[in-house]
Amino acid sequence: MLKQFIFPFFLFFIFDLSAQQDIYLNNETYTYEETIQIYKNFAEKFPKKTTYMEKGSSDFGLPMSLFLMSEKGDFSKETIQSQHVILINNGIHPGEPCGVDACIKLCREYLNGKIPKNVIIAIIPIYNIGGAHNRNCCSRANQNGPVEYGFRGNAKNLDLNRDFIKTDSKNTRAFQAIFHYLKPAVFVDTHTSNGADYQHSMTLITSQLNKMNPALAQFTENTLNPYLYKSMEDDFPMVPYMHTFKETPVDGIIDFLETPRYSTGYTNLFNTISYVTEAHMLKPYPVRVEATYQFLTHLIQFMTDYPEEIKAARNKAQEELLQQEYLHLNWQLDTTVFDTIPFKGYQAVYKPSAVTGKERLFYDHKQPYEKHIRYYNHYVASDSVKIPTYYILPKAWSYFILDLSNNQIPHYSLAADQMLTVDSYEILDYTTTSSPYEGHYLHSNIQTNTVSHERLFRKGDIVIPVRNEALRFIMETLEPRAVDSYFAWNYFDAILQQKEWFSAYVFEDEAAEMLKKDAQLTADFEAMKASDSSFASNSFAQLYYLYKRSPNYEPSVNLYPVAKTYENLDEILLLR
Repeated sequence: MLKQFIFPFFLFFIFDLSAQQDIYLNNETYTYEETIQIYKNFAEKFPKKTTYMEKGSSDFGLPMSLFLMSEKGDFSKETIQSQHVILINNGIHPGEPCGVDACIKLCREYLNGKIPKNVIIAIIPIYNIGGAHNRNCCSRANQNGPVEYGFRGNAKNLDLNRDFIKTDSKNTRAFQAIFHYLKPAVFVDTHTSNGADYQHSMTLITSQLNKMNPALAQFTENTLNPYLYKSMEDDFPMVPYMHTFKETPVDGIIDFLETPRYSTGYTNLFNTISYVTEAHMLKPYPVRVEATYQFLTHLIQFMTDYPEEIKAARNKAQEELLQQEYLHLNWQLDTTVFDTIPFKGYQAVYKPSAVTGKERLFYDHKQPYEKHIRYYNHYVASDSVKIPTYYILPKAWSYFILDLSNNQIPHYSLAADQMLTVDSYEILDYTTTSSPYEGHYLHSNIQTNTVSHERLFRKGDIVIPVRNEALRFIMETLEPRAVDSYFAWNYFDAILQQKEWFSAYVFEDEAAEMLKKDAQLTADFEAMKASDSSFASNSFAQLYYLYKRSPNYEPSVNLYPVAKTYENLDEILLLR
């Protein structure tokens, strides 16, 4: 009985002591259990300033943890959503744990000192719980410490930073619930970089500015980013993430385009200012943690000093979004436009490989340099779509309701059968990956044709109003050509398979009768044979050409089930 009493107290003492030490200075990072216990200890020791809660589950079976901290300690839902919130997500890739240890240091120093005003600090201690339990020494082959860390894949071997639209994991659904509960003004996802070698310890991904609302982009580019880069200059001078244009940074770098599948691509759909910190993989682990810590403290200080400016920029962005007639989709890099930025690198040198005998690259630390390099940071939209008033989703696809509800998307059900004039898409063509990507055979280069027609919708079909704060999320997921649409992620693949066919010997007579009665069809058919020799020599292809133009061909093949309308449906009785 004495041992049973002493052990929990001793365990609490150990973890509380560890929270007072900088474990990362020993090239170590906390385990998942240690990390969660530290945050629970913070909440117990500082109940008037913090709270610890569990929101949702993970694929590993353990709950998702959320820690909140503020000067006033008021964490009612009303207060949270009326305050400026920064949400920091750690360990989405548990082999990159800089943010895990940086946030523990940040909380300890704020709680033992002074918590900044005007901001609620929200922290997901470790997001990829399954990966955090899969600890090892060596899976990050190019990384300098810590001595042991977690694994990139989660319990289902998913890269969770590709899951924010397809939502194959419980972790993602928990994150979406947390995100919409907090409605953060600013979001940060903490990482460790891959790629080139250079002098900088911290690189930064800002949510790509061209695809942001102009008001928010201008504020981020002209006010917030200059503040952050200047604040970091003395200790950890930053550069944008080193996504190289060619092989090495000296040839220039490309602004990273984070589409909605990524955490910051998802959060920015809701006008949240979003960043990814990428501490340099080859720097010692204590340096990477300190650089991450410094960035977070500077960003929080900005939020403390300029709350009204952040609020004004976000409000203006939302107002402008709701007034737009078109939404741009799918962005392409314009390589004719670039800025130049100061960069501290190492000379790239080539020499014969001792392994392959071929020429190999290495960066010579004996040849450091400082120069300006090209920064290709301008993207242009390759597609745009007129913003509809409503999307209508047949109830047969009702599993989407979970995604709609989890993202707090307003939606209603038709109260009765209704014939409506709508626009529907025909899927004309697409490219599909030859091997699976994150559990899906992803579609791209999607081509569509718009058909305006009358269509019968049934009682219970789902009606989704578009002009609300979730407008960009709604359109990025329901417009099939969008790079991370639900169609691209295979949600609608069933429509791509023809269900009924024909026997050639039976259809021959009907095909002949069709040609006899339709002169235009006959002319088109003959022209097709004349222009395509393979078609002219393939009797089945010729019959199928006519079959597709007959009443026998099923109209649902390749017909995208989500329709849209620009009409006002307020007069139609809708049930929530």
